Amino acid sequence: MDKMEWALWGLNYLATARRAIHDDFNAAMEELRGYSGAHRESWYGSCKNILSVLYHYSMEFVGDIDIPNEKFASPDVFDGALINYRAFVQEMINELDEEDHKYRADNAVDGPPFLVIVAQRQVASIAAAIDYVASKKPHLSATTPVEADVDLVLGLTRRFHESVLSLRDHPHKGAILKINNEWDCQYLFRSILAAYIADVREEEWNPSVAGSSARCEFFLKTLRTMVELKYVRKAADAKKIKTELAADFIDYGGNPQVDHIICLVYDPKHELKNPAAIEADLSGPKDGLLRVDVVISPPRE
Repeated sequence: MDKMEWALWGLNYLATARRAIHDDFNAAMEELRGYSGAHRESWYGSCKNILSVLYHYSMEFVGDIDIPNEKFASPDVFDGALINYRAFVQEMINELDEEDHKYRADNAVDGPPFLVIVAQRQVASIAAAIDYVASKKPHLSATTPVEADVDLVLGLTRRFHESVLSLRDHPHKGAILKINNEWDCQYLFRSILAAYIADVREEEWNPSVAGSSARCEFFLKTLRTMVELKYVRKAADAKKIKTELAADFIDYGGNPQVDHIICLVYDPKHELKNPAAIEADLSGPKDGLLRVDVVISPPRE
């Protein structure tokens, strides 16, 4: 099957999988509401938040199983959203595992509280469904090696939040890199790119267009690709980012050395109200550009 067929099948599969565990989800929510003890324990707060958020988000994700729809403008947007969804669920898995280990250590017992087990079961069910859909994605060969490498860089942007999460704890209690602004994003993503791309040029200027000139974070000359990074601090940044990128794309389209633009918008506090719409509105071919991909990460709760 082609990518559109896979995306439509994937949405239907996730919807069916969610319906299959709906009663179990409701029972877990009731179990949580009926629990009267240890409300101040961190594991209880984690379970309450995770079950509530996943209960609603897992239904919203498959609210419309046609493509295009309000959330997914294309199979590629669905593909990116699925990757972010899996990363989002992995955060929940990690948090529950931490609460599990902490409870065992603090109380010298062999297992976590029952509600942690209930939450782990629900999260694992959703993760397994996502993994199954991802495993069926058609592996279409790119028409050129350059396009394959551009897809690689695009995949790295979609996994950027996972890189940030991996820096939270140092195995030997060393200094931790915190990602608090656009410069931090640039510093981390530069190191990620360096592992895959030999020629990464930083802060390259475009030729002047109509008296103005835009500067990108990274220029991958051999791939004819520019990489732009944005860091979201508050919800009001959405309008500013859209305006800036729209103007930048005009400048980039006037650069004879550039065919592709990849823009990573890092929104760690989920400030943007409708990230799927922003991705859909800004992505796609533009004047002078074969391809523009806007990726907003991490996924929305």
